[in-house]
Amino acid sequence: MAGIDIRDPRLLRVILGLVLLAVVVYVYFNFIVKGVQDSITEAEDTYRMRETQLETLQQQTTEDMAMMSQRIEQYEQELERLDRFLPRSYSQEEVLQMLADKADNSGLQILSLSPMPASAQGEYTSYDWQVHLVGRYHRLGVFLDQLTQQAMMTAVEDLEIHQMKAAEGKFDNIEATFTFSAFVAP
Repeated sequence: MAGIDIRDPRLLRVILGLVLLAVVVYVYFNFIVKGVQDSITEAEDTYRMRETQLETLQQQTTEDMAMMSQRIEQYEQELERLDRFLPRSYSQEEVLQMLADKADNSGLQILSLSPMPASAQGEYTSYDWQVHLVGRYHRLGVFLDQLTQQAMMTAVEDLEIHQMKAAEGKFDNIEATFTFSAFVAP
């Protein structure tokens, strides 16, 4: 065995190189790669957790949107219901026609129906009409009752009733004037 000399510096360098290589491989796989592997595992866990949170938030958002949609629908229905009582606008012609129809249905004769300028009444805008009519006393009650049945917020003010003279042969006939008001939201 004359060929291998343990003290040969070349052999010692090869052995030292192999030992250093083994140390580098050991350190690489046990410390460097393991740290990277742990970081990857931690990142994957964080990703899964965030993905679960996102799904939960999406589900909650969907439920919240459904609830909000139901609430909006309820509010729209409520607004529609309230608009029947207090709309945001009136057509002068529609109200005049309604008054004329109600008077005719009640057996009253309108002598004059005059629109007055709109006015502010607290939180509302009031559209007013001066009404002058004739007919029987009880028919006036029917007419006023019909006005209260309207699906709008209304008022009758300054009601003056005068009995027509008996000499004219009209024992229960009356002449009435009043202001009819319809209110709208501002």
